[in-house]
Amino acid sequence: MFLGFNIDLRFDRDAIANGQWYRILTSNFVHSNDAHLAMNMAGVGALWLLHHHFFSVTKYWLYLCAISLVTTLLIYIFSSNIDIYVGLSGTLHGLIAYGAIKDLQNKEKTGWLLLVGVIAKVTYEQTIGASSDLETLIESRVAIEAHLFGLLCGLALGAIELLSIKKPKH
Repeated sequence: MFLGFNIDLRFDRDAIANGQWYRILTSNFVHSNDAHLAMNMAGVGALWLLHHHFFSVTKYWLYLCAISLVTTLLIYIFSSNIDIYVGLSGTLHGLIAYGAIKDLQNKEKTGWLLLVGVIAKVTYEQTIGASSDLETLIESRVAIEAHLFGLLCGLALGAIELLSIKKPKH
């Protein structure tokens, strides 16, 4: 953002359709303004503090990139109303959901609070819409579709891990 690459790296539906597929991933790492960047970085920090014990640094970056890629790909496929998209919030919703599932798997009661909270937030956004104050702050439309797709990616990732755990044979 500070180097002025936002336009070259953001999700731009026309540019992607013309072969610039890298934007599917890079759009998650550019932001609409300083406030948007600061909020997303605060989210990354908070999630690391909450759930760092479930990740190595490599696994964190792998999951962050995987959720980012799939979330933005789903935007491209299913949200034709979005021509431009930037930010990490969809991915953060996915990491919250994944972390909540890991909390539950490890018998941490906060997992229920996080899981119900993120599902309630996304449900609210899908039915009522995003906060106009937030849109004013970030100087952009809040892509609530990204929040939904990120949530679904995080839930799927958590479920895949749960289902892949081998149970001991008796």
